[in-house]
Amino acid sequence: MSSSTIAIIITILAIISFVLEKIPLAMTALIASLAMGIILPEMQLSDVYAGFASTTVMMVAGMCIVGNALFETGMAEKIGEKIGETKIAKNERLFTLVVVVICLIMSAFLSNSGTIAMWMPLIAAVAAKSKGSVRSKMVILPAGIACAIGGAGTLVGSTSQQTANAALITYKGYEDGLGLFDQTAVMIPLCLITIVYFATVGYSLMKKVLKPEAPGFNDNNYFAQIAAASAENSEKTEKKDVPAWKGWLSLIVLIGCIIGFILTGQPMFKPYLNVGIVALIGATILIVTGCMPLKKTLAELDWNTLVILGAAQGFALGLNVSGGGKVIAEAILKLFGGSSASPAVLMAAGIVVTTVLTNFMSNTALAAMMTPIYVEIALSLGISPIPFVIAVGAVATNLACATPVGTPCCTQTLPAGYKYMDYVKIGGPLCIILIIAACIFCPMFYHF
Repeated sequence: MSSSTIAIIITILAIISFVLEKIPLAMTALIASLAMGIILPEMQLSDVYAGFASTTVMMVAGMCIVGNALFETGMAEKIGEKIGETKIAKNERLFTLVVVVICLIMSAFLSNSGTIAMWMPLIAAVAAKSKGSVRSKMVILPAGIACAIGGAGTLVGSTSQQTANAALITYKGYEDGLGLFDQTAVMIPLCLITIVYFATVGYSLMKKVLKPEAPGFNDNNYFAQIAAASAENSEKTEKKDVPAWKGWLSLIVLIGCIIGFILTGQPMFKPYLNVGIVALIGATILIVTGCMPLKKTLAELDWNTLVILGAAQGFALGLNVSGGGKVIAEAILKLFGGSSASPAVLMAAGIVVTTVLTNFMSNTALAAMMTPIYVEIALSLGISPIPFVIAVGAVATNLACATPVGTPCCTQTLPAGYKYMDYVKIGGPLCIILIIAACIFCPMFYHF
């Protein structure tokens, strides 16, 4: 049996495991990488774990710490509370719109799961003080969707584009990977569409689907519980008596990291900085100054994501060196006309398929699956794979707003009392609109 066939079999088994999730996603990625390294003669054994020392993994580990510092020091909550005290919080539609905008921006630079976790109690607290003018259930779902979509705003916002980038850098000539803002250009119009949607059609749909005027709308005691939890968290923060300078330092470090990421793209800084080094410097400053306790920080790192990122590189490399990815790519190319296939059509097909799948399975796992295939498609056509990696691996994997299971951001909003079909009816139309927009804008912004 040829190496390419073996690699394809391992890939198919990994896909099945990713979809079923009978074992943790991190273990599926690690087992697949181990299988590639042990069985395929084209791979070195060290290739199995070489990805764990990659720039991408270091960047994610560092930025997990930098992002968490805003929550740990209470700075993120203070920002949210300031907004809750304004007149904006007295008008439900306007408050929803402001929350959506802020969640889109915050989740582009911080953990999108952490962002919605912070905003849920804040929304409930604002609703409790609004005397019925703001209802939590009308705001939390749009906030979760905004966090999911906003996570695609930059390279550091969500794990799927980081996984796609980890796969890309295994290919010769693309070791530098994606830049911090490479996907931002296409995400700006997609985020604007999300904002307009919830300011107009989306808000009207929520009123129709969720029926906020119905007698039983507030029967779910979640609102009282989460408001109480918010008050309890405030008390805990006060007891901790976190010095104000720690919150400000965490914010300054985050801004410094963003500036550092931008500088890594400048020729004069390339010999001294990369995104991994910048993130590690930021994390080191926060740990050394005591903003982030070392033991707690290490215990709360997202090890599941880090293992997936590290192992995915071995998995992608196996498909690459064995020729398995090329075989899959050539099969897809034949469906669209072979070497004469239109890159724009291939990109659109990838966006549609990936967006549909990401609403039902892990976007991180999907990025690990789809990226090597589309890199091979691009190389077979003799064009740069970067536009495909951005469109399929980074953008499409973050448009999971039509179900509560596609992304943790939407799953986290379930306790607010939503039903599965609420996401389909409210997020589904937005998902369709975003698919169409991505298929139009991606070929426009990223030339082949």
